[in-house]
Amino acid sequence: MTNLWTVLYFTLGITLTGGMLLLFKKIFWDKLSARWHYLVWLVLLVRAVLPENVRLFSTGFALNNIWMEGMKRLRGIVEMGRNSLLSAPFGMEGGDLSLLKSTPVDAWSVTDILFVVYLAGVVIMLAWDIVIYGKLRRKIKKGREASWGLQEKIRTTAEKYDLPKQERVKVCGGFETPFLCGFFKPVLVIPESMEETIDEKVLLHEMLHLKHHDVLVNFALHLLQALNWFNPFVYWLCHIIRNDSEALCDQRALERLEGEEKRDYGMLLLGMADRRHASRIGTTSMANGAKNIKTRVRRIADFGRAPRGAAFAAGCITVMLCLASVSYAYEPKYFDTSEVETKEDLEFLLEDARYFDVTSPEMAISIFYEAIYEKDLGKLALTVPQAEFETYRAWALQEYGENRKAFGAQLAEGTKADYKYKFYEDMRYDGLYFFGQEEDGSVKGMLHIIDETDACYNDVPVTERFLYFRVLEEEKGNWSVEVCKEDSWLFDVNNPSYTTRKLKEKMENGQYTQRGDWKMAEVSYCFVWNMQMSGGNLFSFMNLGNEEPQFNQTLSSDASHAVLLEYTGTEWKEKEEILVLYLCPAEMTEEYLWDGDRGMRSYSPNGSGSSSDGSSWCSFRTGKDWDGSLTEIGGVWGESLNEAFDLLENPYEVRVYTVQGERLAAFPMKGGALYEE
Repeated sequence: MTNLWTVLYFTLGITLTGGMLLLFKKIFWDKLSARWHYLVWLVLLVRAVLPENVRLFSTGFALNNIWMEGMKRLRGIVEMGRNSLLSAPFGMEGGDLSLLKSTPVDAWSVTDILFVVYLAGVVIMLAWDIVIYGKLRRKIKKGREASWGLQEKIRTTAEKYDLPKQERVKVCGGFETPFLCGFFKPVLVIPESMEETIDEKVLLHEMLHLKHHDVLVNFALHLLQALNWFNPFVYWLCHIIRNDSEALCDQRALERLEGEEKRDYGMLLLGMADRRHASRIGTTSMANGAKNIKTRVRRIADFGRAPRGAAFAAGCITVMLCLASVSYAYEPKYFDTSEVETKEDLEFLLEDARYFDVTSPEMAISIFYEAIYEKDLGKLALTVPQAEFETYRAWALQEYGENRKAFGAQLAEGTKADYKYKFYEDMRYDGLYFFGQEEDGSVKGMLHIIDETDACYNDVPVTERFLYFRVLEEEKGNWSVEVCKEDSWLFDVNNPSYTTRKLKEKMENGQYTQRGDWKMAEVSYCFVWNMQMSGGNLFSFMNLGNEEPQFNQTLSSDASHAVLLEYTGTEWKEKEEILVLYLCPAEMTEEYLWDGDRGMRSYSPNGSGSSSDGSSWCSFRTGKDWDGSLTEIGGVWGESLNEAFDLLENPYEVRVYTVQGERLAAFPMKGGALYEE
């Protein structure tokens, strides 16, 4: 916990989880044994040791989501404009505590001060517990060793019930009931008044506490109280857990007793009802107050009456609740922006966009593409990095005010202000290029856009635009798209391919490999040319199944290899011949290439083709009119972006054949960057 909001999230999670468990226990009070009344608190333990918004997997129901969204919104409202050292308006992460030391107190925000107050409270509570525990240990240390008769009774009780013998025993004055005390090697403390008369059932109870390490639970509960010192509900929960621990110990004792011994055990408990007790740190005590003992006696009366199958049902429910406390609920995967009618509506929509989780890079790319395509201010906000969100928000509201809207948050025109995020008017979206994937999962890519507005005028050349971006994971399970820059060039009818242009640039810059009489420039990348819309476009009415639209979670991509060859020899420029340039997986045999309809004899000059096996080809005629250059692009389709990047690692070759099938050259491909910053 590194700021006030992580503290509030932690304590609210404990409170709501504890309240839910109390309701569960009340509903099934007479259906569960004492063992399950105690074990259900495992859910609270899971929630306590995983205080942050841990997302191990998705389920239909998750306790995290009950309070997390509300906490995010409250944090955004409170922290906006306060310049806290430890808390940003958005996200649950904390800041660097060392900043408090190097910054004057008058520069701290209100939430910083409250967090320091919280830390001081924790220190005071822990210090108080340490002092109390130290006094108790010193008092126990002054006690005397147990008599031989008491030690013998302890030994015979341990042997009778097959329990570990209690080695450390002290007899002390000032106590009315026996108890265990200690972290590593607990001491059994016997009051002086009970040294000669102590019942073996009392010893059995405390030995069972020793066997099951219940003293450690008491330490943990005091730590939980200290961390939630301002929350009285947590104190009450800890009180109930201690009582359930004692009730479970009663059940374990009854399971070892027979006949009238069970009735005598209940009478023994009633006899302790009026004895003074205290919930001391690091102790267990059979006596825990008259009210609690009466409840325990009622449970003893019901011992063994739980319905058949109740334990199994309780176990299943407990496991489900534990899973719910460390999972996250399936959240809506679509963001409807159609209800926006005013600027105020857009402000609320943008606030909602802050807290929409984009759960994969494929989903982020799909939303980004769809937002640009539809000129949708709301959808684009889903992918904007948090560090840029405030600037984007101001820009979006300005554009909405200046632009005539067509549908919801979608603009009818291109954006006006010069900003890194923008919309285009009358554009054709040619495809998405992905240049590489980094170790942290982030992806660099480019959206290729062709300006069709210019095409309306014969005397104005068409402009191509290239929007370079980076997809990154800002926090666990939440992805953003950072726009890096925009480039443009005039459309070249003789050189229309982005990839071909880049290959020629490499060749001109000397970034090629000389292979005999051939120069070879090559690149590898992933490409998506047929983006599927989520259902928020004009054709969403065709969804006859009435299913809720959702953003794409997968992104099929082509793992592409491209090569530019330049022939530097003279032989093939002096004679006319049909040659075939083949791009194919290195493992592909020539027999396979020549089989059936794929036979190269069927190739005609200036033809081309490709196959789902990852091969592609083009044919050309050599001679005095041939400039010596050959370009080919090919690849294999991947079901996801990750699979496509993996496929790029498979060995590829470029081969040159005569149309008769004679192989003139074969070069292994090593790949290369399509785009370099």
